[in-house]
Amino acid sequence: MTPTLDTLLARVAALDEAALSRPWSFRDKPMEVRYALYRTLEDAQEALVPVAARPHPESRRILTLAERAFGELRGLLAGLPDDLLDRPPAEGQWPIRETLRHVLAVERRYAAQTAYAVARADTDPVRLAGGLPEAPAEDVAGGIGAILGRLAHARAEANRRLGEVAEAAMTRPAVWVHYDVDVRFRLHRFAAHLAEHTVQCEKILAALGWPVTEGRHVARRLGAALGELEGLGGTAQALGIAARLGERLDSAARA
Repeated sequence: MTPTLDTLLARVAALDEAALSRPWSFRDKPMEVRYALYRTLEDAQEALVPVAARPHPESRRILTLAERAFGELRGLLAGLPDDLLDRPPAEGQWPIRETLRHVLAVERRYAAQTAYAVARADTDPVRLAGGLPEAPAEDVAGGIGAILGRLAHARAEANRRLGEVAEAAMTRPAVWVHYDVDVRFRLHRFAAHLAEHTVQCEKILAALGWPVTEGRHVARRLGAALGELEGLGGTAQALGIAARLGERLDSAARA
């Protein structure tokens, strides 16, 4: 079975300084495991440049920022032990699982509200009537891999619905909280909201005393780069790079 990106990022995140300093061969010359990860980051950059140079609608470029932000979040959390998902950092504060339930609910809500703003008739109410419920508890059941998978699906659905917004629709009126905004504003909220709760997750994990390895710092950057690449339509390239990462991790484990 082909490993998922979350599985690969978890393997990267498990590497501490000692593991990253082990020998690894690149083009038949000695390097260290650390460069196997940075070489993969270079692969992602090399693939991204021509993909980014293609013509893309503004909405897709904006949502690609959200894909990059989600890649950072999955790099931070991939492989997180189950016992940390439900431990609050302090009394009355959200644990990681509840934070991700909020993130998932808002991802869906933003997609629905923004799609409505694009498609509604001028005579329709500016705000989608009735609101949207929070994500049910079963949407964040299971381990971190299952939860991140559901978030990835919600992100993909938002991209599908909103990646081709016509330029004329970008300034259509919309509402966010109590503010009069437009579609462009709402599209930019996706990435900002993901960034906000990635920071919250960092704070939770720090309060719980969870150590962040050097590998996890790199995993966050790999997740972000691959997310950006996929967001701009480079899905095949991202899958190829992920496969290469798996091969490098396997070779590093044998070294």
